[in-house]
Amino acid sequence: MDSRISSVTSWFDRIYLGGIPKMIRDETAFLSFLCMMTAIDALAGYWDPGRSGQGSIGVRFCDFVKSYFPPAYHGHAGDLWDFRNGMAHGFTPRKFALTHHNGSVHFQTSQHGAKILNAEDVFADLLGATRKYFSELATSPELQARFVKRLESSSGGGIGVGPIEVLPAAAGGSA
Repeated sequence: MDSRISSVTSWFDRIYLGGIPKMIRDETAFLSFLCMMTAIDALAGYWDPGRSGQGSIGVRFCDFVKSYFPPAYHGHAGDLWDFRNGMAHGFTPRKFALTHHNGSVHFQTSQHGAKILNAEDVFADLLGATRKYFSELATSPELQARFVKRLESSSGGGIGVGPIEVLPAAAGGSA
């Protein structure tokens, strides 16, 4: 397997899967949902980088949810895409009511008609979907080729956080 895939999956584990649980608290639970939606979006991009036209990124997101998340999510895939857009672009949950430490109400309907998402349940299912996808990725040359295609695309690239070496400005050039 290409070493770049191993690097990105390792960083994905550290950043998303390691970071999200720390956010599921009163002060930051809202942010955990934003991170979970962008995690799904990132995974869908690695899984199927070929879809990039108008509306196709949402289709890719929904197809990833239907392929890797438990069946309870399948009928909500389009609403989860709308939720992702609301969270990423307007910091609003749109059709969802958000909670944490409240697993008994996950996917039930609130008194105001919103579908309820419980952070721990969404995270557990994201973890399961990630593990399922990464297991398939480890043994599928086709999935690995798609992953590398995403890494090499202008809308892709790797992930990670750490020291960065800055090259000196060229003599006579602007910084």
